[in-house]
Amino acid sequence: MNTTSDGKHLRCRLFDPVLVWMAMAAHSSQFVWYRRLSVLFSRYTYLNDLYELAIDPTLLSEEEEDEDALPPVNTIEEDSSSPKFLLSNSQMVALREAVLPIGLHHRPWKRIYSLSRDGDSFVSFEKHITNWNAKFGDSSTLLVVKTTKGEVIGGYADAIATSSPRPGTARSCLFRAEKDGSFTVYDGKQNSLGTFFEGSPHRLKSGGTEGSSKKILLDSTRSIIAFGGGIGMKSGDGFGLCLEDGFARGTTARCEAFCNEPLVEGDGVFDVLDVEVYGFVFGQF
Repeated sequence: MNTTSDGKHLRCRLFDPVLVWMAMAAHSSQFVWYRRLSVLFSRYTYLNDLYELAIDPTLLSEEEEDEDALPPVNTIEEDSSSPKFLLSNSQMVALREAVLPIGLHHRPWKRIYSLSRDGDSFVSFEKHITNWNAKFGDSSTLLVVKTTKGEVIGGYADAIATSSPRPGTARSCLFRAEKDGSFTVYDGKQNSLGTFFEGSPHRLKSGGTEGSSKKILLDSTRSIIAFGGGIGMKSGDGFGLCLEDGFARGTTARCEAFCNEPLVEGDGVFDVLDVEVYGFVFGQF
C-alpha cells in the first residue's frame, strides 16, 4: 500500500484486490453476487482518501448540555374555546424541575380543573379531582392560583385531598412567582428556600424540620381547600395556602410545615382571579 499526505489529506492506494476479496469472503453469508462485483469495481478497493475534520469544541459542549436538558412540557390539547393556561411553557418547565418528582418529569400535563372554564362550584371542583384520581390512579396534582393583583402562587401534593387533614406527604410544597420571573419554592426544609428561574431551574438542598406536619384539607361543607398548618402552630402561623368562599378569596400565612413566608404581599388575604389544577398523564409521551 502506498500513501501520500499533505498534512490534512491522506491518500491510500492499494493495488491488491485479492486481499480485499479474501477479507470479504470471510463473511460468506454476506458475500453475495453484487458485493463480489463491488469488490472488483469499487473505487474503495484501490483508492481511499482520508481528511482531517475540524470540530468546534463549543458546538460539542452545547450538544452535551442539550442531552441533559429536558424537552418543553407537553400539555394535553383542549378545545379552542378553552381559556389559556395561567402558566407559560417556560414557567411550567421551571416548576417541573423545581417541584415535581423525577418520575413525573416526562409526563404530559392535563388541566383537570379551571375556575374560568368549569365555574366556581366547589362540588364541580371536587368532582373533577375525584374523577381524575379514579381514572388514572395518580393523586399527584399541581394547584396554581392567580390573584386579582396578578400574583401567581400555588402548591404541589402527591396525596389526595380529603375532608380530614392528612399527615405529611412524601413530596409537597408551596411556591410563588417573583417579579423577576423566578419562582421561590417552600418545601418544608428549614433554611432551604430555593429560587428557580424560568428555563434554568435547580433543585432544593435537603434539610429537615421537626414537630410539623404538611396537611392537605378539602372541606366540601365549608368549601375550603388548604395546604399546611403544622402540629401545635405557633402564634401568627396558619395555613400556608387556603382557598375559600367558592374560590373567591384566599389566605396565606407562615406555616411551620412548609417553612414559608406568606405567599402574597400585605396581610396575607387576597382575592382570586383564576385557579387551575394540573394532573400528570401516565403512558403518553
